[in-house]
Order: sequence, then structure tokens, then C-alpha cells
Amino acid sequence: MSSEDPSDVFDELSEMESKAIFKPKVVALVVSNSENKGPNVMTASWWMLAGYNPFRYMLAVSHGDYTHEIIEESKEFVLAAPSSEMIEALTLSGMVSNRELDKIEHLGLETVPGSEIDVPLLKNAVGNIECSVMDSFEFENCTYYFGQVEAAYVAKDGMDGRLLSLDNDILAYLGSDWDEGDTHTKSRYYAELSSDDLRRFPGDEVIEGLPEDLREKYQAED
Repeated sequence: MSSEDPSDVFDELSEMESKAIFKPKVVALVVSNSENKGPNVMTASWWMLAGYNPFRYMLAVSHGDYTHEIIEESKEFVLAAPSSEMIEALTLSGMVSNRELDKIEHLGLETVPGSEIDVPLLKNAVGNIECSVMDSFEFENCTYYFGQVEAAYVAKDGMDGRLLSLDNDILAYLGSDWDEGDTHTKSRYYAELSSDDLRRFPGDEVIEGLPEDLREKYQAED
């Protein structure tokens, strides 16, 4: 093992800056639906794939968010992957509460009724995943919901085999920072990807480089 100090090799980041290492990413727009007040949309970066059987995602929602109140009531939500044309929705939905403003109406977001749950889908999103809460736990001031996938939809012709097609209008989010001219809020940065940006790594080449016993094992499993 090298005797080098990490600071000799890397630039050190703060806890907050460490988020940049795993970006760009797709930030979700979380749609929920109140029986009394109607649908709501919230920006969420605290979500992840959380299991396969049943297939589920985990979503963290702060107890102070209006979305938390609705999900506690309905036990349902939609994870929507925004297109690049929805950057204003991504920004506003992370700043303004539905207690103050009907964001779906204000932004002119078109919706489609969900098929398996009583929560609408965002029509212009790259994709929508309908989830029902199968379990949850609380930690500090958040509830972490395990949402079982009830149905999933992608924009027409939005898949390339089992991959999301880069011909889709994907919004790859890089984060926010103060920019020249910003006075009240940070600028949001994102990348637009196209099929020209797609790179392929042939997996078989990795197996060919293994020791013989491991190579035979993994070729057999393949």
C-alpha cells in the first residue's frame, strides 16, 4: 500500500461538496395526491433503488414537507424523471411549498391519471413510476418510505433495449451554485445528453482477463 497522504493525491471536499462526486444524476419530481386538496409535486434527490423482490425504491421526505403530510395520508406516490424542458418545475418544486402555491397549476404541468394508484403521472416527464408504501421508518426529522413499484411508464420510444434511450430528453442534474447575477437563489446546472454521448464498455473483455479458474466460472454463469 502506498504511503501517500490523501491530500497529496486529491483535493479535499466539504461534506456538502461531496454530493458533486456522484453527479450528474436524475433528480426526481415526486407527485402525491391529497384527497381533499388534490395533487402536489416536490423535487427530491433523496431517493434510491432499494430492493428487487418486491421491486422497490426508497424515498426520504422531511417531516416539514407538505409531501410528507400527503404520503402519510395516502400511502402512495409517483417518482417522475423530469425532461430538460421541466427545469423550471425542478427548481420551483424544490423551493415553494404547495401550502403557498398550487405548483402544478402555476407551472402548467400536464398530468395523466395513474393506473394502479390514485396519483397522477407527469405527461411531459421522461418516465413515471407508481409506488405504494410497503414500509417506512423514521430517522431524525425524515421518514424513509419503501415504495413498491405498481406500474412504470416511459415516454414513447423511450427505451433502447433495457436502457433509457439518449434520444429521450433526459435532464442530467449537476446541482446548484451561486453564479454571477444571482441575488435571491442559486443557479441550477444540468447537462443535455444525446445518443452521440453514449459510450459502450464490452463486458466480455473483463472476463477474458481473469485467472483461468475464475474465467471458466463466470463464463459458465454467463
